[in-house]
Amino acid sequence: MIATASRNLVVLSQMAVVLSTVMDLFWPSHVGVSLIALSGVLYAALAKETGAVALRRTVWLLTLATLALLPGIEAPWAVLEKGIRIGGLISSILLSVSLLSRAAQRVAVLREVVRRLLDVPARQRAISIPIASQLFGGFLGFAGIAMLMEAAAEMKHQTKKERQLCFQGISRGYAAANLWSPMYSNISILLALSPGLTWAKIFPYALMLAAASLVLSWAMSGLLRSGAGASEKGMLDWRAVAAMAWPVVLGMMLFLLLAVSFSLLLHVPIAAFIIGMSPLAALVLTMYLEPKRRSFHEAWRQLSSDFRGFESLAGEVRLLMVSGCAGTVVAAAIPASWTLPIAQAVGVHPILASFFLAAAVVLISCTSVHPILSAIVVASTFPAVVVGLEPMFHVLSVLAGLGLAVVTTPFSVVSLTASRFSGLPLLTVSMKANFSFAAISLLLVCTFIGCSASRLIH
Repeated sequence: MIATASRNLVVLSQMAVVLSTVMDLFWPSHVGVSLIALSGVLYAALAKETGAVALRRTVWLLTLATLALLPGIEAPWAVLEKGIRIGGLISSILLSVSLLSRAAQRVAVLREVVRRLLDVPARQRAISIPIASQLFGGFLGFAGIAMLMEAAAEMKHQTKKERQLCFQGISRGYAAANLWSPMYSNISILLALSPGLTWAKIFPYALMLAAASLVLSWAMSGLLRSGAGASEKGMLDWRAVAAMAWPVVLGMMLFLLLAVSFSLLLHVPIAAFIIGMSPLAALVLTMYLEPKRRSFHEAWRQLSSDFRGFESLAGEVRLLMVSGCAGTVVAAAIPASWTLPIAQAVGVHPILASFFLAAAVVLISCTSVHPILSAIVVASTFPAVVVGLEPMFHVLSVLAGLGLAVVTTPFSVVSLTASRFSGLPLLTVSMKANFSFAAISLLLVCTFIGCSASRLIH
């Protein structure tokens, strides 16, 4: 463990990363980028011994690759500046949303709602689990998914097939939530690579894609159940669950609505408000919605303790910061003579271009490359103008690939968490469980995106 004095410095450097990122989102400048870089380097140096050995090696390899490629690219400092901004953005969203997520995990009513949604016959879980994954994953980030997986692990009298289908449904709901939820860094990263595009503009399309993904998941799960649960008793009382959950759901929706409204009114990326408002929302949850009411001082002490406990995230934060820089630099280093023929070939039709972008992210991620790094490289190497797509459909295509990559590759946090809670092999809960779903989803999603793009063109 890190010594007390060093841990205090780690916490201060964490805060510096978040604050400098928010400042740069509101007032973009070279000074803001410099502060993100300095705080990030300090954070990486202080927490260099944290995280798994494999993760630390990956960070060093990405750092060395970035430094080696940097001198050979055009406008290296401009490219590196973009990468620093992306790295700071990913890390800040992770730290800020994790604070909100930890507070949410202590709310008893949320845990009870999760338990009720899962404590139903297997046939009903094909509907209840994807809905729960959308709500809890979309509004609480990965902590909402972890709550579902923890509850699923405690369910009794399940066959191995039912357990696999349960965790499969949670993962697929997570993939759908990645399409629209700003609580994840995915949308913010891709919007940062597409200046002028806002979350509100892509949200309607993203929500339609998420709904289609859930319908597909439900249909495929229904085919695989082959009558399981037909003799089981105990129907889910939706009215009772709704009566219990509506104040919390309303609060989560209000939080998101405020973030979107401030973003549109002030013309500032929504990520700035997600990062800034998450600690405030966590404070409200800690004061009023935990089993025991807390004073402001007690709640503040609890959140301070939570933030200090994010030492365990240090390794992942370093990886995300380095991935932001490595992704932009690697993309800039790939010669145009390599990418232009591919772009021209797929750019003949929007459906083909969309499929190529999404599939490329999935395939690269399955080679053990971090999905976020894969998405940054693909989106930067094949920008919208090169493949002949509108920026909105370009972002949606990469987003779709990123969501599917996260649940398909065995190297993602989602797959590792699902394997740990379910007790099933890693490949069983990732590639084997979701390969067919990912393939069909790619075809359906890209057909929808391509047809929508063609309609706009004509």
